[in-house]
Amino acid sequence: MAESITWKKLNKLWGVGAEHGGYIHDGHWFHKLNKFPGAFFDKHGYVLFKTEEEYVNCAYLNIAKASNQVNIRRPLQKLSEIPGYIRVADFWGADIDIPDATGIEGKTRLRIHLSKERDRSIIKEKKQRALSMDCEICGFSFAGMYGNEVGEYCEVHHLFPIGDLTEATETKLSDLAILCANCHRVVHRRYPVYSLDEVRNMLKNYAQTPSQ
Repeated sequence: MAESITWKKLNKLWGVGAEHGGYIHDGHWFHKLNKFPGAFFDKHGYVLFKTEEEYVNCAYLNIAKASNQVNIRRPLQKLSEIPGYIRVADFWGADIDIPDATGIEGKTRLRIHLSKERDRSIIKEKKQRALSMDCEICGFSFAGMYGNEVGEYCEVHHLFPIGDLTEATETKLSDLAILCANCHRVVHRRYPVYSLDEVRNMLKNYAQTPSQ
């Protein structure tokens, strides 16, 4: 039931850090923001405005002066088409957990939207040139755990999130990190994302905590 979801719930669940927000499940329109950082949410992700200036000057919003309503400016149709939109549901592979909810899946739909592209070639090159496929945070080895059949598997993390880029930017191999799936998810558990050292410290501090 979509009405059980609020921006406050998503703000806390996804670690967005907004002082004010708005939620519409399909992201077509919202009420005005009056505190910052502020964020607009739909059921899959959000757009964060760090300052009031960034919000007011956003070219993709039509902030009505005569009402409390904010519409997504055409030709865009919804929030997820705005550059900088963070699609959290895709990161986790599932939508928001709503108790006793059911849904119809498998329908074919044509979706047209704007997105910021990754250069898959540099990711491939990072894997080829890496001295090790072991996670740079926790040291997990897929080869060591599952054998050589999956020894080439890893995930590649961009140290500078693509959602923060305002224009096409050159990415160097040093801007990428080899991570296991678990550490990669933890890094993206909040926005701004955790640094590698912050997650390393989580592991270190937890390991040093006496067992109850």
